[in-house]
Amino acid sequence: MSGQKISGWLLEEFVSPTATLAQGDLIKFEDEVDPLKQFGIVVTADCDLERKKHAKLVTLIPVVSVRVLLEHYLLPEDCERKRSQIELHAMQDLGIDSNQPVEIKSFMLKERVENAQGLSVVQLIVKRLIQEQLNTISIDEYKVLMDAINVQKKKPKDLSQQILARGDLFVLPNLTTLGVGGDVAWVRHIWQVPVGNIALRTSETKDRPGERIARLDSPYRYRLTQLLAQVFSDIGLPDIPNSVEAKINEAYAHE
Repeated sequence: MSGQKISGWLLEEFVSPTATLAQGDLIKFEDEVDPLKQFGIVVTADCDLERKKHAKLVTLIPVVSVRVLLEHYLLPEDCERKRSQIELHAMQDLGIDSNQPVEIKSFMLKERVENAQGLSVVQLIVKRLIQEQLNTISIDEYKVLMDAINVQKKKPKDLSQQILARGDLFVLPNLTTLGVGGDVAWVRHIWQVPVGNIALRTSETKDRPGERIARLDSPYRYRLTQLLAQVFSDIGLPDIPNSVEAKINEAYAHE
């Protein structure tokens, strides 16, 4: 793709008759309601696209806003970490004796939140948590929940550091000029669409739900595909006690 460059993105001024989809293309799905599938970057290899080795499917990485990332990833994860505190508050709220055996408490809590009527906001969140359905939680719900259990909310600074430190998130060059509200690529949530669903020209958008609007420039494109490979090929290692500080102290002690 050749044309105008805008802060890390390439915009095609003229679409040639032989134009094809390529790795790094930013696709917009105008009518999509799922926030994780409204914008995506093609990560299918160019060689596969050229040789048609992709089974007529292209793989995309979602581009999301920070709000979507918080509500679908970081805040639900924080609630899971604080699960015991949340459940303890719910038991007190529902009049369940916390001195009973764990199995009985868990059974009573599950039964009451599933069968009770007129649950509070906090109790509804607990219900979703118990049923393993807390896939998303709004920022407002999260604040209400943390206030209710009297636990400190995640600070913006901490959340910002989490986004920058996570191995499956990539902050993209600014997309405001392209009318895209989000600028974070969430690598772990890849999805696929038929290649025929993506329009390369505005004239084709009537029959195709996706439209190419730009292409990620180098070196960002390379870094994103590198991150994709790291996320899905990473092999975890067991935790092995290996204190370098202790070894240094031991070496010093022998001098």
